[in-house]
Amino acid sequence: MESRRSTLHTRVMRGQLWTRAVTWAVVLGLSCGAAANASDVILRGERCWIVARGEPLANLLAEFQRLGVAIKTEPGLDRTVDVDLRDQKVERALRAALGPLDFVVEWSVVQGPISNVVRVKEIRVFSPGQEQRVRPWIGQRYTVSRGPDGRGPLHIEREVLVVMRRGVTGRDFLNFLEEWNGSVVDSIPSRGIYRLRLGPGQDALATATRMRQDPRVEVAEANMAIRVPVAMPTPGTGSAAAGAPPVSGASQAAVAVLDTGLAVPAGWQLSVVGAWDATQPGAPVTDPIGHGTQMALVASGAIVPEHTPPGAATPVLAIRTFDDQGVTSNFDILRAVQYAADQGARVVSLSWGTDTPSYFLQEAVSEAQARGMVVVAAAGNEATGRPNYPAAYPGVIAVAGVRGDGQRWESSNYGDFVVLAAPAVAQFPVGYQGPPGRYAGTSTATAYTSAILGQWWLRNPTASAAEAVDALRRSLSDAGAPGRDPYYGYGVLDAAAVYRFLSSPRP
Repeated sequence: MESRRSTLHTRVMRGQLWTRAVTWAVVLGLSCGAAANASDVILRGERCWIVARGEPLANLLAEFQRLGVAIKTEPGLDRTVDVDLRDQKVERALRAALGPLDFVVEWSVVQGPISNVVRVKEIRVFSPGQEQRVRPWIGQRYTVSRGPDGRGPLHIEREVLVVMRRGVTGRDFLNFLEEWNGSVVDSIPSRGIYRLRLGPGQDALATATRMRQDPRVEVAEANMAIRVPVAMPTPGTGSAAAGAPPVSGASQAAVAVLDTGLAVPAGWQLSVVGAWDATQPGAPVTDPIGHGTQMALVASGAIVPEHTPPGAATPVLAIRTFDDQGVTSNFDILRAVQYAADQGARVVSLSWGTDTPSYFLQEAVSEAQARGMVVVAAAGNEATGRPNYPAAYPGVIAVAGVRGDGQRWESSNYGDFVVLAAPAVAQFPVGYQGPPGRYAGTSTATAYTSAILGQWWLRNPTASAAEAVDALRRSLSDAGAPGRDPYYGYGVLDAAAVYRFLSSPRP
C-alpha cells in the first residue's frame, strides 16, 4: 500500500457532475487569505490552508470536522503538528502535517441551489498498514459563542447560513465566497440554503449583519445554536408508568421526535419505525445524553405521565438533532424537519427551545407546516413569561406543564403564546444528566401532547393538520381564567380531554 493515498471513487461515480465541480474548484482556489490562529484550517475546493503551531493532532482534526469533514482515526494516535501551509493541494498539505502517518482522503460534491461545490468528504488517519483499525473520531463538533462581548445570541462559531438572491450565477456565488472568506460546508438545495464556515477571526454575528447589505444576498444569519434543556429531576418514587405495547407492523411514523437521539433501555419495546442522525447523516443513532430517549418513550406511548390513563401506542421516528455536547444548530434542525417530512411523519415533537427568534428556525417550522405536519413545542422550564421559540411561532402548539393534580407546574413558562397545558411529570427508566427517576418539564408535556395527536391521526389517517388542531382545541378542559389564558392556553389535556379528543369524529 502506498504510504499516503487519496481515493477518488466518489468523483468517478459522479460522472458529469464531477467535471462541472472541478471547473468551479479551480476558481475557489484562487485566493482566500491565510489562516491566523494557533490551529486553523481553510478548505476551498481542492486547495487547503493549514496553520498549526505545536498543536496536538486532535486540534487539527477538530478543525477539519468543523468544516463538515468526517474524521476516522486509529485509536491512540498522538502527534504534535507544527506547520504553516498556504494554498496547497489538500493531499500535499496533509502529507506535510501528518508526517509519518498514513491517510486517505475521500471527496464528494455539495449540491447547492446555485452551484455544486467539490469538497473533502472524509479523512482517515492511521499508522502505516493499520487502516483496518480506524474508527469514527468523536470530537467537539460545534464550538458555540455569544460573540466577542459574550452577550449576543448563542450561535455556532464562525458559521453563517445564507440564501442568495434570484439571478445570482455560479460564478457570482464563487466570487461571493472568495470576498467573504467563506467555505461551503453543506447545503439544503430545496430551501436555497448554504451553510458556510468563515475564515479565522471572523465573528459570525457581525459578518452576517454586513452580508445582508450585499446585493447578492437575500438572507444571512449566524447559524444559531440551541442547548438541550436543563434536567429537572423532581422528588418522588415509584415505577415508570408503562403505556401500551408497540404497534404491530407499524411502518409509518405518526410522531417525529427531534432530540438527542435514542438508546432503548433494556426490557423496553417502542414503536420505532426509523432512526436518523441529522448531526452526522449515515452514523448509527445513539443517545449519550438521555433526553431524546425519555421523549421517545413518552411520544411512543411506552411511558405515560403520572395521573394519565394508558393509551394506544404511537409509531415514532427518532431523529438525533443534538450533538454529544447537547447542542443543535438551525441547519441541523432544518435538515431534521425535512427528513421527518420525507418520511411521512404527521407530528413534529420539539421538547426544547430558545428565547432568541431566528429566521431559519422559523423557516424550519414553516417547512413542517407547509408539508402538512403539526408542530408541537415546549413553552419552557423557566417561568419568565418571555416567548420561547419555536413554541411562539404562529401555528405551533406551545405546551405548558401541569402537575398530576392538574394545577400549573411551578417552573412552567407562560405567556400569550401558550396553546395548552399537559401533564409534565413522569417516572423514567433512563436518566438524563443523572440516574433514572422522576423528572418534570414541559419537555414531557410536549412529547405527551405529540403522542395523543399521533394516536388521533392513526384513527383519522386522511385528516388534515388543521382538522387535527381544531379537534384538539375543542376537546381541552378549561382551566384558570375562563377561555384562553397565559398559563393554560385554551385548556388542559387531561384524561377527560384525551377521551373527548380520541373519540371525537373527524371535523
